[in-house]
Amino acid sequence: MATMTIPEIEIHNAGLDLAQKTVCIKVRLQRLGNTRKVSTSQIEVDSDKALIRVSKHLIDSGELRQITNFDSEVRRYLYNACLPFEVGIHLCPFPLLEQVEGRLRKLAEDRQSLVAAFLAAYPALCHEAATRLRTLYNPQDYPPIEYVREQFGFTWQYVSFGVPEQLREISTRIWEGEREKAAQVMADAAEEIQQVLRVAMGELVAHMRDRLKDGPEGKPLKFKESTVAKLVEFLGTFEFRNVADDGELQGLVAKARTLLAGVTTDELRTTADVRARVQQGMAEIATELDTMIVKKPGRKFRFEAE
Repeated sequence: MATMTIPEIEIHNAGLDLAQKTVCIKVRLQRLGNTRKVSTSQIEVDSDKALIRVSKHLIDSGELRQITNFDSEVRRYLYNACLPFEVGIHLCPFPLLEQVEGRLRKLAEDRQSLVAAFLAAYPALCHEAATRLRTLYNPQDYPPIEYVREQFGFTWQYVSFGVPEQLREISTRIWEGEREKAAQVMADAAEEIQQVLRVAMGELVAHMRDRLKDGPEGKPLKFKESTVAKLVEFLGTFEFRNVADDGELQGLVAKARTLLAGVTTDELRTTADVRARVQQGMAEIATELDTMIVKKPGRKFRFEAE
């Protein structure tokens, strides 16, 4: 299921140093498609049919929706555990590799259980579809269960990012050009990672700052356990993710750790002076972070603060 190759690229600067600290994970999630186009000859509308596109759902399956939601959770885990790179590829810091591999194996097992539940329900779902779709029902849209089973997949592999050495033997000029391109890609990735981590911490810190404020009537706002847990998790794994060697952010991480050291969620809910101290500290960190973040659209991921 998982294979590994060694990064090929040579290291010459801080941007390319990223290649020595991370490995690329390429993840592929597959599932059965559940829509088909409907011929406009089968519908009546008071419009130009050349401008109309209609589709139908083949089955109404809670089991299939569970798989779809599960796949979203897998992607969310990868976004939070790893670092941004190209579409469908995540950079995993080497110290987190065993942890991520273990989690992916467990997720694959859990997904298999969901797929099995869907396959068990599939015959009845096909029968129900015939009743509900009526004239739009086409038995050819419903393949045998053996085929359906093969449409589900969850695989991942570890791939290297670099320039094949064989290319150097063919053309030194082309090899050098590709090497420079690879260097720029990794440098851009390092910059992106730096900003993503700053934005992630900024969102988590700002959320905690806001939730620690008093409400309109002077009473504390509702404060969830996850508000602290997600920030603590970020702080706890920051060294592994700090592959861009962001010293400024490292300093703020240290401040946040000191601020939260020995503080419990219950104290934040019930002890006014602890609540005020942490709220003030988070406000100061959030202000510093705001000056460090480059406002740029299209960030590749973000941490969720709930």
